[in-house]
Amino acid sequence: MRGLAILGVGLACAGCGQVADAQAKLIGSVRIHDAIGAYEKATRPVDRCVKAKSVVIAYSDAHDAAETDAWSAREREDCRAAVAALHVTAPAKP
Repeated sequence: MRGLAILGVGLACAGCGQVADAQAKLIGSVRIHDAIGAYEKATRPVDRCVKAKSVVIAYSDAHDAAETDAWSAREREDCRAAVAALHVTAPAKP
């Protein structure tokens, strides 16, 4: 009887990996959508810089290299604009 229970659990979880993968992709898509929405709502240059980084992280977590690279470039531009708007000097790179 115990063997049948174990077999039943094994059969019930046969598709668990696929379900977990699909849910992970869905969560990643929601994170990306939310991050882009927050970026689009940001009006101050420093806020756009921070929100662009959030989008970069979301795409990076989703393993989307092309979008990660594109948003990284946008982040650099937005952060340069934030530094200029604040009238400060960016720290020198080591």
